[in-house]
Amino acid sequence: MHGSVTDQTRYVWICLHGYGGLGKYFIRHFEFLDPAQNLVIVPEGMNRFYIDEQHERAAAHWMTREDRLDEIADYVDFLESLRTKLSWDKNPAHKIIYVGFSQGVSTLIRWLNVIHPRADYIQLWAGRLPEDILYDHSRAYFEKSKIHFFIGDQDEYINESERNNIDSLITNTGIKPELHVFPGDHRIHDEVLRGWVAKMISEN
Repeated sequence: MHGSVTDQTRYVWICLHGYGGLGKYFIRHFEFLDPAQNLVIVPEGMNRFYIDEQHERAAAHWMTREDRLDEIADYVDFLESLRTKLSWDKNPAHKIIYVGFSQGVSTLIRWLNVIHPRADYIQLWAGRLPEDILYDHSRAYFEKSKIHFFIGDQDEYINESERNNIDSLITNTGIKPELHVFPGDHRIHDEVLRGWVAKMISEN
């Protein structure tokens, strides 16, 4: 975690990394936030694996195709049990910001779609909306949240066809994000994140 709950806390960030990430590295994107006013929590995917031949570098992911539905149910239960234990949305004075990157986007949306926890802002970075879930019962939930979708114009995983699919899914799900297309590849670009914070929440 970055920061702690104090009388000055204004924002609680829940940030989900992508495939092959680790919480201790992903949290670095958010360490510029004032820890007196921001609490950053970075849950880590429950599945770990080695990403080098020497078996020295570990990484994590949220799911694979193997036992896919069971893994989805597992991470939804895990994230919800974490929310219940830490009670990060208990204080109504705290604004809740959810962030998903890459595989963390679909992970985040699946969880929010089931649980409907309080969400003041939702950031979706360089990921895909799940195509195989029903959004009908969640339209009102997603419509009341401020959703921001970030895509790099050089993202090697999101081509023009994928952008069209995203546009179609946005229409079909009722999710209406503000789209941010920035110069960059498949990463969270810190300067873009800092700019969003300065514009969207630091002034509020």
